[in-house]
Amino acid sequence: MVHPAALVAAGGFVWAVKNVAEKRKRNPRGLPTPPGPRGLPVLGNLLQLPQAEQWKVYSEWSREYGDMVYVDVMGQPILVLGSLEITEDLMEKHATMYSDRPTLPIGQFIDLSNSFAMMNYGAEWRHDRRVFHQYLNQHAVTQYHPIIEEEVSNLLRRLTEKPEDFRERIRFALGSIIMRVAYGFDDVETNKALVSDAERLVSAFNEAIVPGRYLVNSFPSLGGIPDWFPGAGFKERFRELDRLNLYMLSSPFESAKKNLKEGRRSAHPNMATDLIDKLQEENTPSWIGRESSARNVCGLAYLTGADTTVSSAWALVFALATHPGVQKKAQEELDLVVGNDRLPQVSDRENLPYIAAIVKEVSRWHSVVPLGLARASAEDSEYNGYFIPKGTYLMMNTWAFMHDPAVFEKPMDFIPERYLKDGKINAAVRDPESGAFGYGRRICPGRHLSNDAIFLLAASLLAVYHISPPKDESGKPIAMQFTPSSDVVSTPLPYQCEFSPRSEKHAALFM
Repeated sequence: MVHPAALVAAGGFVWAVKNVAEKRKRNPRGLPTPPGPRGLPVLGNLLQLPQAEQWKVYSEWSREYGDMVYVDVMGQPILVLGSLEITEDLMEKHATMYSDRPTLPIGQFIDLSNSFAMMNYGAEWRHDRRVFHQYLNQHAVTQYHPIIEEEVSNLLRRLTEKPEDFRERIRFALGSIIMRVAYGFDDVETNKALVSDAERLVSAFNEAIVPGRYLVNSFPSLGGIPDWFPGAGFKERFRELDRLNLYMLSSPFESAKKNLKEGRRSAHPNMATDLIDKLQEENTPSWIGRESSARNVCGLAYLTGADTTVSSAWALVFALATHPGVQKKAQEELDLVVGNDRLPQVSDRENLPYIAAIVKEVSRWHSVVPLGLARASAEDSEYNGYFIPKGTYLMMNTWAFMHDPAVFEKPMDFIPERYLKDGKINAAVRDPESGAFGYGRRICPGRHLSNDAIFLLAASLLAVYHISPPKDESGKPIAMQFTPSSDVVSTPLPYQCEFSPRSEKHAALFM
């Protein structure tokens, strides 16, 4: 009779042999994975994942281990890219291999199948992106400039009424731009409600997917524990997030359909109106004639653009408040080019290079998505002599790319002049757009609308206001501290500043 211990030993030997054979099959040349910090048995590098300003920790790791840092979290491989050149090579020249999205544990509770931002690279993703691109490419967004200019003008007036609420005023103005572009809703109260709901959804989703923030992100099997079990409260929070997600996907689109059916059309072009009209037409191309695509594309317009644009806007205001010299130069340019008889327009950008440089520097100085939106490798692959397993999460350290002292002198300082040469934008300087909006085929399709809105916001604020730090009771300026959040979309934490009209004539421009 065979002793049980012998059976166990034999079983363990067979398992070990199979495991080695599988590894050899996947990695026949026996290549190493990229270097990285040593982890623990079973847990791997779980306890080493930073929870605050992760991009700075990963930047330090890159200096120690190289431009490709490999970590393992409970069997999940993660590759942090610390070089823009390697990132662009992987995301552009090897796009089909590195354009998938990670499988998120919260997908057990939240239906992400309708979001092409979360879809894997493939036919369905290309289908929806093509629809999106038709309405938000560089030429198409010019039709929305009247909406941008109207909402920015409204913002200037609201800032005069209650300047201490500037953060929410800016959020509402930028959110209204996107809601009007997506759905054509001109009613202020309708847009307020939609912007508020969408902000809750985006904020909760970004918080939920931070690695290590919820234990279920590291141990997906926890999603199966009973609702009554201690610590299972996260399940109901995620379900509520799913309900809000479905509501935001369907309710505004159905309202837009109802408005059209009842003859209420916006005075401005918008995505929903055009898409719904096409749904009624015969011989409409199949890729634009599906209602599901129309609904998904309109819904995604806000969810992928509003939070990032708002974050840039808050960083812009902080930078202006703390750099009076930058304000002075910008206002001199505005007075010379635009004068003081009208507000700036998006079409003034070519003649306002210093304002354009400010916008570029805001994007570089404050990385809104400092580690990019993670990708996943579609298959086992080799790169630069290293083995990258299928399903490896790839994070791109955009913050490090834009704060590289070898590329940008004094990278922590806010210096718009770095983008100028002979009074024009210097094309030889690394453009922050090379990373701020993503990489390769998954670069953000809404970037042109965002850029236009931030440019006009910067130009308009500078045209009519002086922005300065808050003052104490004795009238002395209070030092301002810039603190970005550590979420996937990093936003400046609350701060105060003051808005004062440059003159009565300037204030009259938006009254």
